[in-house]
Amino acid sequence: MQERLQKIISQAGVASRRHAEELITSGKVKVNGQVVRELGSKADIGKDQIEVNGQPIKLQSLVYLMMNKPPRYMTTRDDPQKRKTVFDLLPPDLRSVVWPIGRLDFLTSGLLLFTNDGELTQKLAHPSKEHEKEYEVVLDKELSEGRIEKLEQGMMLGSRKTAPAQLKINGTTVYITIHEGWNRQVRRMFSAFGYTVRSLKRIRVGKLRLSGLQLGEYKMIEKKEII
Repeated sequence: MQERLQKIISQAGVASRRHAEELITSGKVKVNGQVVRELGSKADIGKDQIEVNGQPIKLQSLVYLMMNKPPRYMTTRDDPQKRKTVFDLLPPDLRSVVWPIGRLDFLTSGLLLFTNDGELTQKLAHPSKEHEKEYEVVLDKELSEGRIEKLEQGMMLGSRKTAPAQLKINGTTVYITIHEGWNRQVRRMFSAFGYTVRSLKRIRVGKLRLSGLQLGEYKMIEKKEII
């Protein structure tokens, strides 16, 4: 059965669908020896020879795992500054198979998902899908009522307004749920009000909660546990 090339590439675990589209338009994908650059192009993985960067692809088993990311680890495969990365915490046979879904910044800990499922990556990363992410934030002082209200209603962050957040407060610890994924968003939201984030941990993505894992540990999970 013929399917769009970017879907085949993402299902083969080579790249997310968005990255697959970039590979196609940059001329790095061949079908039966011919370079294909059109995003609407289709192929049959069972009949056609599909190559990405000169390497033939084939469908493989999909892998899902969750990690309790420690602080001071980069969410990248390599780091020019030679800092530790989350891939250092995975066994060698998995490092080249999976990629992280989204990122946690250098100092942030908590729930990080890995997969080779391009479709799931697209679903969780796209803001229109509105998958919730919950964080445990420890601040230097308690939130004022006015600040709580602004966070719950949505606030200006640079030139954009955030979507309403859900908050639970326990002294200087705030549990905040958002569904966007802007760069360093949670830290920036509290910083805009003059608060210092003493620690930040992601404790939930979708319906999956961080539990039973020590810092740096990971475990295999099933897709149905996430969405």
